[in-house]
Amino acid sequence: MSWYLYSILTAFSFTGMVLCTRYLGNKGFSSKQILLFLFLFAFLGFLVINIGTINTIWDSEFFLDFIIIMTIVSIFAVIGNWADFTAVIKAPNPGFAGTIKSSNVFLISVIAFLIFGSSFSLIKLMGMFFIIGGIAALIIEKKDIFSIQRTERRFLRWDVLAIIGALSFTVAVLGIKKVSQIGFSPQEIALFVFGFNFLAFAILSRKDMKNYLKDRPKLKSFLPIVFLAATFSFIANILGIKGIAISPNPGYHESIKNTQILFVTLLSVPLLGADLNKQKLLGVVAVLIGIIILVI
Repeated sequence: MSWYLYSILTAFSFTGMVLCTRYLGNKGFSSKQILLFLFLFAFLGFLVINIGTINTIWDSEFFLDFIIIMTIVSIFAVIGNWADFTAVIKAPNPGFAGTIKSSNVFLISVIAFLIFGSSFSLIKLMGMFFIIGGIAALIIEKKDIFSIQRTERRFLRWDVLAIIGALSFTVAVLGIKKVSQIGFSPQEIALFVFGFNFLAFAILSRKDMKNYLKDRPKLKSFLPIVFLAATFSFIANILGIKGIAISPNPGYHESIKNTQILFVTLLSVPLLGADLNKQKLLGVVAVLIGIIILVI
């Protein structure tokens, strides 16, 4: 299967995950609770499919390299998830944080070109510009542009957090590319990342754990949806890591993966009653043009 098909299927899968988590957020569940259970269920899934290959990891001549690189990847994934979720909450419009995060594809592409000798061309760069511009048009409202200067200035501002998130995910993607090159499979990589993230969010949520499990009726409505979100995340990460591994440049894969915002926006119209104005339609067209440029 071509690399861009993995990228598109990854975007579809992440769309399902985002819609599930947004539904839970609308029901009053915290992002920390959602992430904790999502990582738990996905980690258990990766543990099951890796039962027969754990010894392969241990016996590999690159075992030490794997542990070192994946520890770095996992630490930056935790930082990226925390910074990204916090930036989305603090920003005057979550679209601002989303656009900053999406723009890291340029940095990923350039570094991958310099370090791994990945493909890079001006026409592909233009495709990424179209996708980022289209994403900005899809998720940023005109009325919010003027509210940026009126937001409260704090030590950890939303824009600083969004940049931290973007840089953290850049390191994680490049690390995954390197580990893939030395012969480790997507499910082996995902097992380590999700195990590390689950432990990190379990530690962060340790004081709230009893409250999460106390309300049985609420838990019954929460668990099936978060399990579905974890299933989408499980599929998305398998496909996404494969896409990073075989794409000519991981930045191209990440650009197409970020088009999940396009699918979320379109599905939000019938499912969540969102509007689709001229600006967003222009964004749809720009994203589609960018995808076409990247895959030809």
